[in-house]
Amino acid sequence: MTRLANFLKPTMWLMPMLLAAFVAGCGDGSPDQSSSASAAAAAATMPPLGTEQSFAVLGGSTVTNTGSSVITGNLGLSPGTSVTGFPPGIHTGVMHAADAQALQAQTDTTAAYIDLAGQTCTLDLTGQDLGGKTLAPGVYCYSSSAQLTGALTLDAGGNANAVWVFKAGSTLTTAVNSSVLLTNGASPCNVYWQVGSSATLGTTTKFVGNIFALTSITLNNGASVSGRVLARNGAVTLDNNIVTIPVCNIPAASIPPTMSKTFSPGTISAGGVSTLTITFSNANDTPANLSGPLIDTLPSGLVVVPGSVSTTCVETPPFLSGWFIVDTGIVGLTAEGLIPAKGSCTVTVNVTASAPGSYLNTLPAGALQTDHGNNANPAVATLTVN
Repeated sequence: MTRLANFLKPTMWLMPMLLAAFVAGCGDGSPDQSSSASAAAAAATMPPLGTEQSFAVLGGSTVTNTGSSVITGNLGLSPGTSVTGFPPGIHTGVMHAADAQALQAQTDTTAAYIDLAGQTCTLDLTGQDLGGKTLAPGVYCYSSSAQLTGALTLDAGGNANAVWVFKAGSTLTTAVNSSVLLTNGASPCNVYWQVGSSATLGTTTKFVGNIFALTSITLNNGASVSGRVLARNGAVTLDNNIVTIPVCNIPAASIPPTMSKTFSPGTISAGGVSTLTITFSNANDTPANLSGPLIDTLPSGLVVVPGSVSTTCVETPPFLSGWFIVDTGIVGLTAEGLIPAKGSCTVTVNVTASAPGSYLNTLPAGALQTDHGNNANPAVATLTVN
């Protein structure tokens, strides 16, 4: 006994330290532990993103829409060829169906999916509903299905670069009216969902993040996504939905949009009518969202013909009434307008003047304010009234 005591005596001072380390390392398995949150924050990383960045919706077999869905970004399908429901659905970007761009986007989607699937789980939530949880950045895993009922809050803790990765072994499903909420600097650009089979968002769900699904993605009536819905092999099914690529994911190397205007005809008699057309062009792969209203004040004596204003530009959010500005001497767009990717849109209005003269109509450089920059050159047109 004395010999044993003499042997242990030099090591007795280590015991409190070992015990403390053991207790600190065990925890209770709760996702709210600060130790788990810290480890998770260090583990989650953004996947490599390629051409799929410009796609709000990408399907494998089909893309089907019912109702007035609005897709802010490119719409793609590969290897399938059937895209239906546009119109009445609206997409602000370019539609790529079974072309080289869609094929490359699927290739890049697969690379991101594999990267996400390979990230080490820092917390296993199998069997737990995401609803009601507040989660720090990290990699959260489900061996089979993941379910969201109610609200999930993602708390960045003031770190704008915080990343969340959610991995579902099979399905991802949200209940009616569920939501993903962001707080303390969390960004929708940094939320990723890797789904081993199919994802289904319940009616009027307000979802955040980029969904990479092996098979299919279904958005039920009124569900919205701030992010992307990217299905590798199966269908994307839409029903009166809004899918919007977050502004923070627009490439930094942007080309400022351009603007021009014309009167047609360029010469009218006093009391006659000419059509003023303002054209906005966007050379970028993503839509140009107006960040401020565009107001064109007509020269004195030139007035708008009531009820004649129309536009091909897209409104965001959708379904607003009278979203362009117009009175007897002003026409334009509010900040809810956007210009399609690699495309153009117009505002047209009929104008008239009772007095002869030369009416110079100018929109200055910088008048068109967007998240891709402002127009560098003025838009000028002259109407002659005899």
